[in-house]
Amino acid sequence: MLKQLIYVNFHPFDGFYQTRLQKKGKYIIATTLLVLYGLLQIISYQYTGFIMNNNPIFRMNSIRIFVLALFPIILFVVSNWSVTTIFEGSGSIGDIYVVVCYSLFPKIIFDLIGVILSNFIIYEEMPILIAFVSIGTVWFCFLVFSGLCVIHEYTVFTNILMIISTFVAAIIIIFLTMLYLTIMSKMVNFIITVVNEFFRRW
Repeated sequence: MLKQLIYVNFHPFDGFYQTRLQKKGKYIIATTLLVLYGLLQIISYQYTGFIMNNNPIFRMNSIRIFVLALFPIILFVVSNWSVTTIFEGSGSIGDIYVVVCYSLFPKIIFDLIGVILSNFIIYEEMPILIAFVSIGTVWFCFLVFSGLCVIHEYTVFTNILMIISTFVAAIIIIFLTMLYLTIMSKMVNFIITVVNEFFRRW
């Protein structure tokens, strides 16, 4: 399983092709990477060197950091699946999940090294470390892009359009979710008010 993970990161087109069509992608590996990414954000919040760390440690909430780290990834998976289902993408939501989570591997490695090195650098070396950590982020984006191309069987141009549409869909999902929660909250308050009024009168 780990061999496939490493292969995907260095041969994304062939690797994600095998992951989808030959069923070599494992949800347990994908979920482990996702959890590790969330935990790394907690570690990064607290243990990044003071030169690069502007986080108010006294306000640290590990659960909040963990949820906020995973939320954009889950939202992207759901949004991409929503869009590509309409536009005849071949990948399932499980395939998208595996692609995005497997792509986190280089970002986790570079971010972890960045946290460790941030405790040993001086201020003048900070741009070098930021550039180093950015390699992991660029690698992650490239893997997601190439993985989505492969599993949905899209051309590069179509894939770019679908990714843009994914971000638009994510905004719509957030808006509708907030609208739903607001309406539900008002309805619950209204029902509670009516019930209280009823018992006062009777």
